[in-house]
Amino acid sequence: MTAPRFSIITPCLNREATIAAAIRSVQAQGRADVEHIIVDGGSTDGTATVLAGFPHLTVLRGPDRNLYDAINKGLRVAHGEVIGLLNSDDLYAPGAFAAAEAALADPATEMVIGAAEFFAEQDGREVVQRVLRGPRAVGLTEANVIGNVTAMNAAFYRRTLLDRVGPFDTRFPLSADKDFWMRLVLAAPRHVVLPATVIRYRAHAGSLTFAAGDTRAKLAQHLHAVARTRLAELPRDTPAHAAYRRWHAWAVGYRALLRLRQGAAGDAWRTAADGFAQDAAWPARFLARLPRHWRDRKVRGGTPG
Repeated sequence: MTAPRFSIITPCLNREATIAAAIRSVQAQGRADVEHIIVDGGSTDGTATVLAGFPHLTVLRGPDRNLYDAINKGLRVAHGEVIGLLNSDDLYAPGAFAAAEAALADPATEMVIGAAEFFAEQDGREVVQRVLRGPRAVGLTEANVIGNVTAMNAAFYRRTLLDRVGPFDTRFPLSADKDFWMRLVLAAPRHVVLPATVIRYRAHAGSLTFAAGDTRAKLAQHLHAVARTRLAELPRDTPAHAAYRRWHAWAVGYRALLRLRQGAAGDAWRTAADGFAQDAAWPARFLARLPRHWRDRKVRGGTPG
């Protein structure tokens, strides 16, 4: 059997309403050399029935620790030379695979990143809310890891690159994607940013992509925890340690300000104090990043749909 060119990994849990559309968005690419792996963490709704209607799928079933543990399971069994990560509630845009294939014709290219579209369903129709396009918005940069958007699903990765960077760290259930993207930044792969739209993110209640309210506070806490953990693990005086130190400063400042705005002054001061224990210079690093963060507001907002 010839190995597939593309392996698409979709983690899934109770997505009866959206998983079929995600699968069809892969089929609509018109490629025969695609392996689509669904990692179902134990759905109790009608997801299994929906999946049974697509016999071409590879379905892995069983409990997992979190979303990133499920992705890692898919990565371990994937056979494709090129890997894509598709959420069970999102869609690939038409022509996404063809655009990626054209860029990957250069064997030295290890990764391609396309534009990301965000849409919602209103009154039975899709309404595009914004589009992130171009290197500043979706590029493989430290700024996009630390303070902007990480469009992990808008990318296709050569398997050799993922083997070099390593799996998602399942200790970080809400922010392993950010950590993964930082490790990609540090690996400095040769990559191409495509103008074409690759991924279409669906806005709905329960989507981690559209964190708000309590979820935003939890995410800020987890981002702080990632940076604190990595600083303790990485050797000092290395590029990786310096990068996570900058992340740490931003995470401390952002979380402290967020908790102040939410009326949790005690938690804000504890966050700041913990930051000083890790890095006495974190306020200076945080303030140094603020002008860039303000300038990137329009970038994060994208262009209207």
